[in-house]
Amino acid sequence: MSQLKYLLVDLNSFFASCEQQSHPKLRNKPIAVVPMVTDNTSVIASSIQAKIKGIKTGTKVFEAKKLCPEIIFVEGHHRLYTEYHHKIIEAVNEICPVHKVLSIDEMVCELIGRETQIDNARMIALNIKKNIESKVGECLTSSIGLSTNIMLAKLASDMMKPNGLVIIEKNKISEMIDHLPVESISGVGRNMQYRLNQRGYFKVGQLRELSSQQMKSLWGSIVGLRLSRELQGDDIEHKTEKSKSLSHQHVLAPESRNSQAAFEILLKLTAKAVSRLRSNRQKCRTIGVAIRDLKNNQKYEKAISFQETNDTFFLLDQVKKMTATIIVSKPIKVAVYLGGLSDTEHEQLSLFAEAKLNKLSYVMDLVNQKYGPNALMSAGYLDVTDQAKTRVAFNHIPKLSDEFD
Repeated sequence: MSQLKYLLVDLNSFFASCEQQSHPKLRNKPIAVVPMVTDNTSVIASSIQAKIKGIKTGTKVFEAKKLCPEIIFVEGHHRLYTEYHHKIIEAVNEICPVHKVLSIDEMVCELIGRETQIDNARMIALNIKKNIESKVGECLTSSIGLSTNIMLAKLASDMMKPNGLVIIEKNKISEMIDHLPVESISGVGRNMQYRLNQRGYFKVGQLRELSSQQMKSLWGSIVGLRLSRELQGDDIEHKTEKSKSLSHQHVLAPESRNSQAAFEILLKLTAKAVSRLRSNRQKCRTIGVAIRDLKNNQKYEKAISFQETNDTFFLLDQVKKMTATIIVSKPIKVAVYLGGLSDTEHEQLSLFAEAKLNKLSYVMDLVNQKYGPNALMSAGYLDVTDQAKTRVAFNHIPKLSDEFD
């Protein structure tokens, strides 16, 4: 009897595959999804054919053209990716219930009973692949990992791409992962890789030889303790904590690289962020803005603190105050950050005038949910309603009711 418990579905080159599925002329061709077609921007996602040429997420457009002259650039269609995400969730659910959605292109199923037996688990994985292909589209291939915990299932899904299926049983962990580089572990980014390498750790097997306390010391937190047990095959419950911050940013189109458009788009980003805050039943205690000026390559940043709130009108006023003294020549990127987030589950409403404005913010949410984005909005960003629309981050899945590019 196998001890398999989790099945992780990782969609291959997801954004690019969605584009190829929706536009048959793009199939089997090297394509790169970009925020806008300009040499100064970077690739968001690349197709399997483009990856073979060395083009990956973060590659500059001008570099991609050198690596692959026949590359086709496609501006991202974020509503499309969200729609495909929900279709894939439905297709997976028909075979095995989705236990947890990790990101827009990753989801986990928990195996129970006879499903944990290796032959049955493999058949479930193959059926999921077939169902996605038949119900969603042939371009939406996936790499599936099976193991005793989610971390190892993720590691397994990364071991064979594209369209792979890898099983890591508990009694085969050593032979399957000890030779892998430490950066194969999900969560070990460039900085952590450098830190581990500096201390002489290059392979996963070296980490598996350490005690739990040594791993805790190496990581500098209890993450090391948890990871120590997961690398041995144990299933450790992850406590999910709400984020303490929230942000929205936007790269300005060439025609909007002036101070007026930049400040108006900042206001729109603020309204979107605060609406999302209310949707999450949260308030914030700080707000910050950042503007990158292309002319002198300078970044202007300001922040302010206040009593916790999620009132759109109050926070729009704070942004106006912060930007009133900022002078920019050719802004290229703007961002707004909300910090010090707290829950509003047991909120006590004020009896003063501010409460009326706060209620108006909630009314705006209800109207926009019913009649579509921008049905009600602040006049401060009326001229930029067609910009700064929702884009998909891999770890944030928008609602289909959101305003998309």
